[in-house]
Amino acid sequence: MRKYMSVTVIIMVCTLILSATIFRGNTLACIFVAMMGVIILFFSVFETKNVAAEKIVLIALLSSVSAIGRILFSSIPSVQPSSFIIMVTGIVFGGEVGFLTGAITALASNLVLGQGPWTVWQMFCWGIMGLLSGLLKRPLTKSKWIFCFYGLLWGFVFGWIMNGWYLVSSNVTGFNVKIMIAACVTSFPMDLAHGVSNLVLILWMGNDFIKMFHRISVKYGLRSSP
Repeated sequence: MRKYMSVTVIIMVCTLILSATIFRGNTLACIFVAMMGVIILFFSVFETKNVAAEKIVLIALLSSVSAIGRILFSSIPSVQPSSFIIMVTGIVFGGEVGFLTGAITALASNLVLGQGPWTVWQMFCWGIMGLLSGLLKRPLTKSKWIFCFYGLLWGFVFGWIMNGWYLVSSNVTGFNVKIMIAACVTSFPMDLAHGVSNLVLILWMGNDFIKMFHRISVKYGLRSSP
């Protein structure tokens, strides 16, 4: 996993260099390229591995449940059960499974909710959410309050990253701090709703889901018993 993170950092650095040369300061377009690179990296690495059938079925199942949760609650603005499922998936099954589950969730749910360039941003957001949940497993499982704060914070981080899509769609060629701040202020109620819904689900069902996922991981040999 550290190797993947190192490659991810290299991709980000290379795109920043491109932003200053070929893209001529178009930072947001460069970020879009970086996101695509990270997503392709994880799917390519997974494709080249000799993965057990149980793991493939697990990712498909978790992604389906997460996508259905998003579709069912799509009428309630920014309430995203998907985020909760992706975070728990990363914690129990590891960052790689968390990333793939998050990315596939966005791709699958948008088959119903609508595909577009924003799908790449959503795949990246939920993918990184699952990845970091796996990397931060110890503190997140050690304290429920740390997990709650983490879930609340991701409601805002997700919204801030998606605001980048707003800037791109508005034909902003460079990173404009004032426009970004205005976008974040405008999206604050939605981001707060996302964060609070994560917080409520963690308090209500966090421990139960972690225990249930642990039983599945042990039963099918996907993770050793803690």
